[in-house]
Amino acid sequence: MVNITDDEHLATNSDDATYSGQWNALTPPAEEEEPYRYFILEPAVFLIFLAKYLSGTVYQNQILYQTCLTILEVNATECEALKGLNRESDEIKKLEVKVQEYSADIMMTNSLFDSIIPAVIILFLGPWSDKFGRRPILLTTFSGYLISCIALIVLSFITETTNISPWWFTLYSVPSIFCGGTCALITGIYCYICDVAKERNRALRMVLNEAALCSGMMMGNVASGYIYAATSALTLFIIAGCLMLLSLIYIVFFVPESLKPEDIQTGSRIREFFRFDLVKDLIRTCFKTRPNYDRAIIWMTMIVLTIMIFDMEGLTTINYMFVREKFNWTVKDFSLFNAARIVVQIVGSIVGTIMLRRLFKLSIITMAMLALACCVLESTVRATAQYWQEMYFGMSLGNMRGVLGPMGRAIISHIVPISELGKLYALTTSVEFLSPLVAAPLYTTVYKATVNSYPGAFNFISAGLYFFSYILVAIIFGIQKSMDYDGVYQAIGS
Repeated sequence: MVNITDDEHLATNSDDATYSGQWNALTPPAEEEEPYRYFILEPAVFLIFLAKYLSGTVYQNQILYQTCLTILEVNATECEALKGLNRESDEIKKLEVKVQEYSADIMMTNSLFDSIIPAVIILFLGPWSDKFGRRPILLTTFSGYLISCIALIVLSFITETTNISPWWFTLYSVPSIFCGGTCALITGIYCYICDVAKERNRALRMVLNEAALCSGMMMGNVASGYIYAATSALTLFIIAGCLMLLSLIYIVFFVPESLKPEDIQTGSRIREFFRFDLVKDLIRTCFKTRPNYDRAIIWMTMIVLTIMIFDMEGLTTINYMFVREKFNWTVKDFSLFNAARIVVQIVGSIVGTIMLRRLFKLSIITMAMLALACCVLESTVRATAQYWQEMYFGMSLGNMRGVLGPMGRAIISHIVPISELGKLYALTTSVEFLSPLVAAPLYTTVYKATVNSYPGAFNFISAGLYFFSYILVAIIFGIQKSMDYDGVYQAIGS
């Protein structure tokens, strides 16, 4: 890695006036007025994740139920117990083990498709958004989720009168997948924040966005069990569809383009999207030689963010089945636990960021290290839990994990010019969402192999990965301390 002086580092990026490292430590740059309202994306983010998590657990329940009926050909009375509305008898638990062994493969397949295609699409979409704006990404992804929910409503309506193969439910995610899915949604959101937020407030804005996201997840998890018990899967999916429609309406009418009109290129947007030159430019940008240790920091941060998603996707695939098997939880139990976990994460992230960043002046890197330490502790407790109360204890230890994603992306935003953020975030998100290619099969295989002896064994994988991530961030911390004279490293260390 080439080592150059601070003056050379700043000169290297002098062609980009928005480059976050281009500043003078003695004379801070004048603050530009923020052209948009402080909370602008948060309502739409809240609504879309509220809808996603309102239907998520019940969607998995539908797969379990249809697997029992059509694949194992068990009578409807026994399969009804698998809907998770009541506690299970020993006989039903034995039946569920067989059902889970098959349905886990369906959920894994769905997870893989939900990752591969969006991860490829975002390689085109990220560089494209640097040229044509962020708003089209948001409109497309929100529309895709709405169409997917309509497909799920149709499938559920059919099952009201006719039993169908659980594999049909994999069609639910097709529209959102080809619109970029969560991969494009996350990239668009964080690029938008970096466009409109002042540099000194960028990390906080990302945490607040994460809080809106997690609030939607929390309320969705809490409400899903109660709505499902009081109505039906079809009614619940219709409610989720209405929420997604509201989020799309909000984007259409209340979210302006974040790029300046003079920075948006003209020409055919559709034709430009399919240019492979965009992918070549993305790869060139992400792998090019950068001053000092910038490239190493970028890639280590990307690895940490990827591990975070890797763990999340792996857990999502089998976590519901784990708590049903280990603690005999119902849908309500699982929903309440997830809701409590998210509340702890929101409070820990916001209070922790405000107190530790503003009161105790902890750096972005230090905050990331604290978040990873919390993740290691939580995963370890979950792996060794014998009683359901220990799950809540582990959850409390992981109270700061919510700041990891925002702090990681804040580090990248300080290292690269704003004009390259779309490309860097696109590759970062693409790698993150390709992780289920390994995560889903790995966690599923480990769970299936240990479900009869040690169902929580997969949590040791999470603990080990987060410890490795902690080491990587500690290396970034050491680099920052050794290069503190450089403006860029001052930014990530402040």
